[in-house]
Amino acid sequence: MCQFCTQHGEGKKWYENMANYTAEVFHQVNSEQNLVRFLRGFAKSLRDDVATAARWQRRFPRIYRFIAYPILSRTMQKTHFGQIVPLEDVEAILSQVEHIVRLPCVCRKVSLGAEKRYCFGVGMDLTPILAQAPDFAAFEHWSREQAISFIRQLDQEGKTHSVWTFNTPFIGAICNCDQDCMAYRAQITLGVTRTMWKAEYVAEIDPLACTGCNLCRPRCFFDAIGFDRDNTKCHIDVAACHGCGVCRPVCQHGAIRLIDRAAVPAAAANW
Repeated sequence: MCQFCTQHGEGKKWYENMANYTAEVFHQVNSEQNLVRFLRGFAKSLRDDVATAARWQRRFPRIYRFIAYPILSRTMQKTHFGQIVPLEDVEAILSQVEHIVRLPCVCRKVSLGAEKRYCFGVGMDLTPILAQAPDFAAFEHWSREQAISFIRQLDQEGKTHSVWTFNTPFIGAICNCDQDCMAYRAQITLGVTRTMWKAEYVAEIDPLACTGCNLCRPRCFFDAIGFDRDNTKCHIDVAACHGCGVCRPVCQHGAIRLIDRAAVPAAAANW
């Protein structure tokens, strides 16, 4: 299990510990006033701070890599970070939380200039806080059934699912990301900070079932699926795999499954 499970999981995956979605935990690590300030400045931070970090990285790459990157990553880990979670675990979360609201995605608003609604506020009723933040105020109350149905649709489309903290370990959101997500751009495209931790799983391809059709490869945002031309089979680079599982729906032969990261030595400590 990851470090967050050890610290905040109470013997299970930390995002399966429903206490981490409650007002009690929120008030232990955050405040309503602080969260309102954070949400009001969120779009500006995504737009300006990421661009500033990218400029510093280009100017001083070695200094940035060894000093700035670790500092920013530790800050994100304490304040606002995500961990990738596969469909099954997202459904389990949604089936237990009391409040679900669908939110405008500020990431896509910054990166695309368009409104997309891929995000959910979950658990503690944050609507009084969201109402005070213009970018989040147009939320929609959804039922568990609506949310699960929508998540399944996004999974089929290839969106990776993740839980997000607002001061760790309080979890307040489930996001559904692609390469337009600012978290992806900051971490994978630009490499300026670490914002997302890998899932508790890695993908595995059954070579007997794989036909080498390659349909799974474009689905992977993390370049974790390779192709063996000699055997005409696809295979997983477990060091790169984030364990999101969105490669599975496109496989027409059921050749891909998720297994526990801890069971794979090359990936067990790779988060």
